[in-house]
Formats: sequence, C-alpha cells, structure tokens
Amino acid sequence: MKRLFIETKYQGDLGLTSQLLKELLNRLSNTKSVTLACSVQYLDYLSEIKSVLEANGKYVKLYQSKHGKYPGQVLGCDIHLFNKVETFLYLGDGLFHPSALAYSHQIDIIILNPMSKKVELFDKEYWFRAKKRKNALLAKLITYDDVGVLVTSKPGQNQSKTIDLLRLKLEEKGKNVFVFIGDNINTSKLEDFNFVDVWINSACPRIIEDFPCLNFDDLKEIEYF
Repeated sequence: MKRLFIETKYQGDLGLTSQLLKELLNRLSNTKSVTLACSVQYLDYLSEIKSVLEANGKYVKLYQSKHGKYPGQVLGCDIHLFNKVETFLYLGDGLFHPSALAYSHQIDIIILNPMSKKVELFDKEYWFRAKKRKNALLAKLITYDDVGVLVTSKPGQNQSKTIDLLRLKLEEKGKNVFVFIGDNINTSKLEDFNFVDVWINSACPRIIEDFPCLNFDDLKEIEYF
C-alpha cells in the first residue's frame, strides 16, 4: 500500500511578547546551554527562538532525533538519549513529545506553547513514576517465567531481526517466550493472553505509557539483553 506523508506547518503567530520572553528567560536563568526541540509543525520558528536566546547569552543547539528528518525535530516514538543536554526547551503544544524527552533524559522540560502563549514546565516527576513502574516489571521478569514479546510489522519500528537474539537470551534465563506480531498493537486485546506474566515491547516505545510492559533497552539494566 502506498503512503503519502504531508507535513503541516503552524501558520499562527509565535506570540513571543516581552512579557513572555521575560518569563522564559526566568525559567532558563540557571542554565547556560539550551537544547531546542519541536514537532514538525513548529520547525520554521526554531531559528527565531535560537536567535533570541543567543542574544540573551545562551548557548543553543538543536536536538538531533534518531529518526527525524530535520535538525530540532522530535518524534513521539523517539526516546533515545541525546548527549550532553543541560536544559530542554520544547516549542509546541501538548505533552506527548515533552514526555518522551523527559522519559529518556530524566530532566525537567521547559515548554514554550505558541497556542496558549505560556511558558510551562513538564517536571521530572513523570520520569520518577515511570522508573518505579519499570523497576517493578524488571523484578517481575526476573521472578516469573512466561514472557510475551510484542513485534510490529510497521516500517521504521519493526525489529524482527533482533527477536531471535532476544528469545535466545530469555530462554537462557529459563523463560518461556511467546512472540506476538501485528501491524497495529492493540493492547486491549492482550488481556486475552492472561497466561503472560511480563510483556516486552519492541514496537513504539511509547506503548509503555498506556500498557504495563518493558522496552528492549530496559532489559540491559539487568543484563537480559
């Protein structure tokens, strides 16, 4: 099936008034280096924000996504660690992308929201809660035997080549491994497989926000992968 990807850009005013700029700089008062990130809708405004921050003495760099097409662009499925981030400034609305940055970098995310014309803070308490859930699932993985592995056939998210290696690693630990493959991962359907003790996700890493499971990289913490 052919796919057509159309980029849509925000056409409104950034609304960076003197008062809003003052509030933003107050939020950034204790940081020297700022990493800018945004979704594709707001890419055209990054240069303006970068210039303003540099004029106020900040060292500014653009986030480099693992899968994104443009410098500064962040994707919801991309939670890889970007080196040496002191402070993130996310330009955009909503919490979907800031939560990905908070999860991977374990720091507060400052948000400049062009829609609400506000400076907001997404604090690292989100990460602390996510870490507690992850640690509980890792303990469960060590203790129990039946493991379900989620695999998507979607391009860009498919990791089927690593599944055999993962299966081997888990079986060496005495686990029974069941692999579930599909295009869309409907987590509500997984309730039918109540014999599975712990789920491991190889699809979009954001699934962990809606369904209790571990991502591939989480297993490295206990040397299971």
